[in-house]
Amino acid sequence: MATISDIAARAGVSPALVSRVLNGRTGVSPENRERILAVIREFNYRPNTLARSLVLQRTQTIGVVLDTLCMPYFFDLIYGLQDTGEQLGYNVIFGSGRDNARIKANYIDYFGSGRADGLIVYGSQLNDQNVLRDLAQRNTCFVLIEGRLPDASVHNLLVDNFTGARQATDRLIAADRRRIAHFTGDQRFRVGGDRLEGFLRAMEDAGLAPAAVVDTVFTEKSGYDAMAALLASGNVPDGLFCGSDRIAFGAMRALVGHGLHIPGDVAVVGFDDDLPQGGGQFPGLTTLRQPLRQMGSDAVRLLVETIEHPDREKVVKVYTPELVPRESCP
Repeated sequence: MATISDIAARAGVSPALVSRVLNGRTGVSPENRERILAVIREFNYRPNTLARSLVLQRTQTIGVVLDTLCMPYFFDLIYGLQDTGEQLGYNVIFGSGRDNARIKANYIDYFGSGRADGLIVYGSQLNDQNVLRDLAQRNTCFVLIEGRLPDASVHNLLVDNFTGARQATDRLIAADRRRIAHFTGDQRFRVGGDRLEGFLRAMEDAGLAPAAVVDTVFTEKSGYDAMAALLASGNVPDGLFCGSDRIAFGAMRALVGHGLHIPGDVAVVGFDDDLPQGGGQFPGLTTLRQPLRQMGSDAVRLLVETIEHPDREKVVKVYTPELVPRESCP
């Protein structure tokens, strides 16, 4: 089996330079890097990752803890995390909290006990706070996405859901809608609360009272049931802002099923830029698109910088969602 010294001899460079290439370090000219990589491919060299991790005290692994791995909402985020991790020479290992703070804490403990060089945690649930505060007190490199720890100094990447909700509501008001309802989304999540507050502020600024505010969860069934109940009560809005696209798809299905026209009778705006599961049943949904792929990429880059420079100043970055106009509220 070839060694680093064998590769260095064949490439005509020092073993230290080969080591820099293998460990993804800078300070190697493009010519030398390509020559070394060509010899590595020729020898079919595979580094002893266990031995290397003992020497470097690094695992070249990033642990990611999400609420779930199954929702389409997370797919762009996962892509950004994994793709950038691979580019930077890190294995990215995912754990699903399954919307359970205890399971999420177990994954954080697992990755934080030396199995990963750093952690990225998605923490939008309000009951994540104790877990996140505990993590912030440890000597662990981590980046927090969507959670908020105002009393702790941590790397934090956030979407401005409040401003996004105001944009959504303002879109409906600009379309001359005055009886606007809001299906909130799950209030156990910080994003649900922020979107509700953004809706209420936009309505107040326009001098309008909400036609209805209905508590729902982030599912299509919840949106369908909420709209069916609203229609049965006779309180039919002319505009609807939903706390997620899944909720909006369910509400639109109920509207169409009751013979109402979108956007003629009811204009609808969602949030997340998800794709409908059925497709083609109703007009394209005006929505707010979050830069989740970019957030995933930024989180990995920030974490790797912190792993390599532990004293790096903490970063709080807020992303503004983009309004995507479609037929449901043109």
